[in-house]
Amino acid sequence: MNIKKTLTLIGFFAIGIFLFLKLMDMVEDKAELFDYMSSAPWWAIILTFIMGLLAIISRGLRWIILLEPMGYTASKFMAICAVAFGYFSNTFVPRSGELVRCAALNSTDDIPVNKLFGTVITERVVDLSMLLILMIIAFSTNLDAVLTLLDKIQLPQGTTLFFATLAFVSVAIVGFIIIRKSIKISEFVSGIGDGIRSVLTMKRRKAFILHTFFIWIMYFCMSYFLFKAMKGVNDIGILDALWVMVAGGFGMVFPTPGGIGSYQWAVTLGFESIDYEKLIGVAVANVVWITQTSMVIFTGALGYLFIVVNRLSLKKISK
Repeated sequence: MNIKKTLTLIGFFAIGIFLFLKLMDMVEDKAELFDYMSSAPWWAIILTFIMGLLAIISRGLRWIILLEPMGYTASKFMAICAVAFGYFSNTFVPRSGELVRCAALNSTDDIPVNKLFGTVITERVVDLSMLLILMIIAFSTNLDAVLTLLDKIQLPQGTTLFFATLAFVSVAIVGFIIIRKSIKISEFVSGIGDGIRSVLTMKRRKAFILHTFFIWIMYFCMSYFLFKAMKGVNDIGILDALWVMVAGGFGMVFPTPGGIGSYQWAVTLGFESIDYEKLIGVAVANVVWITQTSMVIFTGALGYLFIVVNRLSLKKISK
């Protein structure tokens, strides 16, 4: 990692920590905060772990479906491990997971990185469509909450644009360097085109659609079940929970490692916009973030371990 990328990562991490500490400082009764946080039962936390794992498994299986029209077959287990490792990478280096998981599957199943990356772009287009659908539902059913949240956001003029531009430029530079060092640009662009076209020629389109819906249902349920299990927010309705989930998604877009700080702020503002106290919002946001981040780190570490073991086994066989 070069100096520019390192400084950018450190800068966003510092911003995330600052946002988190600032939010925690706004909570006057820390004892009550931890009381709300500790109200999350273990069964809900374990259930969230399981649903997160199921979403990762479904993503891996969906990825296999996208590769089939191009004539490539990959180990289902290795595809799942690569997806898990990609999420792990994103937690520490935002926006790195896409290339990392492609490189991981390339190392175990020898599928060209450019072909893999093309399918990942296809996934992103599909997932963006799903997110837009959820946003439309959340906005239309919680219009007052949306207006309240926008009114609560108070950032210096130009700050949002500055950070968005910085994040885009950083990602573009990192992506270009990795691509330039690994394969020719022309081959890479051609592979992306093949990946995008694969969705039009896939044989198991119904399975792809079912996996997509299942993944997003799991994403919603991971938060919803924790909401319903925790003190102070267990009366939340499905549409309100969907709005908070979408609000939290805005926080994850900000490129702080793992969404630390920005996610807690976004979820807290989401809860406040539907008339929950700030303290409750902070408590729930912390529990959801800790639970989901722990799941990503645990499954990603396991995924990386299995990838390394597989690569070592392939080297022994080749000798």
